[in-house]
Amino acid sequence: MGLFFLLVIVDGALRKWVLPSQEQLLFLLKDVVLWGGYIGYAFKRDPLGLPRPLYRTWVPVLFGLYIALVLLQAFNPRQPNVFISFLGLKTHLAYLPVVVLLPAIFVQVTDRQVIRFLWGYALLICVPIIVLSIYQYTQPRTAWINRYVNPEAIVAKVGDAPRVTGPFPYIGSFAPYLQFNAVLGASIALAGMKWARRNLKILGGIIFGGTAIVLPMTGSRSPVVLIAGGMAVLFLAMRAKGYWIRFFAIVLVGFFVASGVSGDSILFQGWEALAERTQTADPAAERISSRLMGPIQGIDEGGLLGYGVGSNHQVASQFVSSRTGVVQGGDNKIFRVFVELGALGWLVLEALKVALLYVSAQAVRRSRSAVEFIISATALCVLVGNLLIPVVYNVVMGALYWGSAGAMLGVWSLQKARR
Repeated sequence: MGLFFLLVIVDGALRKWVLPSQEQLLFLLKDVVLWGGYIGYAFKRDPLGLPRPLYRTWVPVLFGLYIALVLLQAFNPRQPNVFISFLGLKTHLAYLPVVVLLPAIFVQVTDRQVIRFLWGYALLICVPIIVLSIYQYTQPRTAWINRYVNPEAIVAKVGDAPRVTGPFPYIGSFAPYLQFNAVLGASIALAGMKWARRNLKILGGIIFGGTAIVLPMTGSRSPVVLIAGGMAVLFLAMRAKGYWIRFFAIVLVGFFVASGVSGDSILFQGWEALAERTQTADPAAERISSRLMGPIQGIDEGGLLGYGVGSNHQVASQFVSSRTGVVQGGDNKIFRVFVELGALGWLVLEALKVALLYVSAQAVRRSRSAVEFIISATALCVLVGNLLIPVVYNVVMGALYWGSAGAMLGVWSLQKARR
């Protein structure tokens, strides 16, 4: 599992800078690692088994329905060919094994091991990525370090600087990673406040503060909104007003102190550039409303049963000789997934997401240790941010979403068994 998530993070760096001639093989390497581990696990345990406390909830039923509908949609009569069906199966189901593997891991680790792992992650992975991103931001768009996996793609800019991608292939992969890092850092800091642990306050400050510097350098506005929405739901689930007041007070004071000390430092240029882009780009309200209209538009196009999984994938058109059976939805991923799954499949997927969100809120309220809170709070924020947004077409978003859900289900099951 560690190798899988490491490859999710450094996949773009390998494909852009190390072995660009083997980028297709490197793209599949993390899938091979994950499914190799899952097959090895299947020789010892039930490969479809979730923790027993979960079988008193709707989560296993909805997981089973979702998987069954995806398998049926692979044989949808509207599918143009078998390659599209295979592409759809990989897109929808490739990362679901983490939901089985992560709960099995959390049964065997201690809180001390988890905290040590988080420190290692912060110092060996998170901080180097922050430094790399700041360096990218200071370089011209034509510099080798700012290239995308597709060398012909024009590097986008925010203000007069490039929109950074870190070690990821594109901005769309880097933004969800930073969103995850922000809520992880905030959850660690809140755990440090709640359990009076200075080391967690420092650790959370490193991850959250570093992410706050780099996040605007991507030029993406939606992660800021999704982080704020996830944190708001988290504070509601905690049912403790004092913590969110203290947390935001510390963030605001830290922001003003740092901005006053550093002046025109590179550390704040990203926020200035993002503010300028917000004023010149399309209004955010229009973009949000157009996304939310996806299901309504999808009913007219896909109907009850849709066109089949994979039919709206970004590379689906490369596997067909004509546009028949491939209905591209542009940048509106909600519409695209709705057309693939149809109204029935979309409702099942959303029901599964709601069930996972409800379980994560329970895990937050039942947390008796800092580690339990960190995992469940991070998962809650990630699940809220992706409640309507599909996690199908974005590899990084899918891996982090199902990984957060799997870790949270492991914690919730331990809490339930303890009760």
